[in-house]
Amino acid sequence: MKITAIIPTFNEEIHIEEAILSISFADEIIVIDSFSTDATVTLAKKHNVKIVQRVFDDFSSQKNFAISKASNDWVLLLDADERIEKPLKEEIIKTINANSTYSAFYIYRNFFFKEKKLRYSGWQRDKVIRLFRKEDCRYKGKVHEEIYTEGEIGFLSEKINHYSYIEYNVYKDKLKSYAKLQAQELLEKGKFVTPYHLFIKPLARFFIQFFIQGGFLDGYQGFVISWTQAFGVWRRYIEVLKFKYRINKGSNPIVGFNPDINEKDVSIIIVNYKSWKHLKNCLDTLIHSTEENYTFEVVIVDNKSDDGKLKEFSDKYPKFKFIENSGNNGFANGCNTGALHSIGSHLLFLNPDTLASEDAIGAMLTHLQENSNYGIVSCGQLNNKGSYEDSDRIFPNIATLFGLPRAVYRTFKKKTTEKDNVLFPDWVSGSVVFISRNWFQKVTGWNEDYWMYFEDVDLCKKVRNQGGEIALLKNVNIIHNHGGASRINIKTASITKTEVIISKHIYLRNHFNGFKRFILLLLVIGSNIISKLLLAMIGIVFFFIPKLKLNIYLFVELVRYYFQSIRKGSWLSKKSMNLPFKKKY
Repeated sequence: MKITAIIPTFNEEIHIEEAILSISFADEIIVIDSFSTDATVTLAKKHNVKIVQRVFDDFSSQKNFAISKASNDWVLLLDADERIEKPLKEEIIKTINANSTYSAFYIYRNFFFKEKKLRYSGWQRDKVIRLFRKEDCRYKGKVHEEIYTEGEIGFLSEKINHYSYIEYNVYKDKLKSYAKLQAQELLEKGKFVTPYHLFIKPLARFFIQFFIQGGFLDGYQGFVISWTQAFGVWRRYIEVLKFKYRINKGSNPIVGFNPDINEKDVSIIIVNYKSWKHLKNCLDTLIHSTEENYTFEVVIVDNKSDDGKLKEFSDKYPKFKFIENSGNNGFANGCNTGALHSIGSHLLFLNPDTLASEDAIGAMLTHLQENSNYGIVSCGQLNNKGSYEDSDRIFPNIATLFGLPRAVYRTFKKKTTEKDNVLFPDWVSGSVVFISRNWFQKVTGWNEDYWMYFEDVDLCKKVRNQGGEIALLKNVNIIHNHGGASRINIKTASITKTEVIISKHIYLRNHFNGFKRFILLLLVIGSNIISKLLLAMIGIVFFFIPKLKLNIYLFVELVRYYFQSIRKGSWLSKKSMNLPFKKKY
């Protein structure tokens, strides 16, 4: 009897020719291609095959369409990364010529990690239906689709060689594409994602494959396959949440920003929320500055303090520009709003609880103008007790997320570069950030994922990723009444402390990928739950001490945040401007 072989493809130039050659015994070969953008089709045309192109919707539809085009009763379906060796070829030919009563046959597979065959790791009993009668069988399921038949199913003894893992990124991308299709299936079934799906199931998958199914016996390859499969499980449920809420990253919050405006040398931008006392001191310092060495404007964005003070201040300081924001939209949004209303060629973002002298601003401006590779310039900060704030700040990573490991890391890490009284840390505090208009445009402004905290770390990270330097002038200082803008009472402190925790999650989500992001977030979540629970228990005992009682509220807010994150599918704060399902407060 005759047989039709079918190979589904999309960008399979690495595999397609070997796959075709391995089924050259078939009477008809159909390549069902999803409009590949590489050389897949060109290479396939070199062989005696029928090429059918169809827009991909899901695996079952694609394969069923190809089956309908088959001319013969028996169909052999082969993925492009699979190979049929001579013993299996002979068994297939013998089977279809034996007038079998079976409608389909399972074929076991050998899984290859590059060129090494894995003997364990959950693949030892891997089997798929690949040989079947055209009229009796159809595929069902969007991904990891299966043959459906009412007839009997037999087994072949020889195996297909499956070269699924060629390199890490290719395999990971395959798992991501599978995850999207699986997510669609889960959504259609009304699946609700819980902490179990996001954390327990991936860990369980790794444990089962690596330990129970013997992945450790395959060595390094077994470990990699086990944790990439765990990543695939985790990604599946992340995709469910992304589909459900259409969560997008990378939006540009400063659309319409003109980098070529230079009516002033400096635009000093201050974001305020009910910090009028500190703002008054800040503005009183700036109003006495001359424009002898540089021209400047002052833009104050008030995040809807809604206490009647805005008009009072705008009347008192008529030379300064006051803007009322649409709400308490966070520091990043306030900064971007100020930038969109600015006319300076350089932007200096100042906290309202800072006092910046004319000389300090001039020195920072000079360094920014003379060093095009300086993406951000800042300076030393003295608190109201005359002590310097820490200036050698390092980006969050697995070694710097927590206190003790961070202290050890600082002890052994390479000394931060310093030259001519200029320190080059990873990041600088958002209380003093000087940036050129061009650099601000280049990094698309402040990231409004953050409502408060870590937006300065994020901005510096974006500058560093674009090849810019973060420069801190050690011989230039401003005064910073630290916390005056955000820690004016216990209630405000509870909000800001919760936002610190939230923003750390957002930073890890934005700047790490794959398994590393998964592990970092898992560590942060575990650490937060344990530490905040213990502190909350202490707070219950010593409830009469306000600062200890605060820990109870922090734990409650933390639990609420994690449940919101799971339910809504986003690490963002409910106050974040980028939350796609943001409530209007």
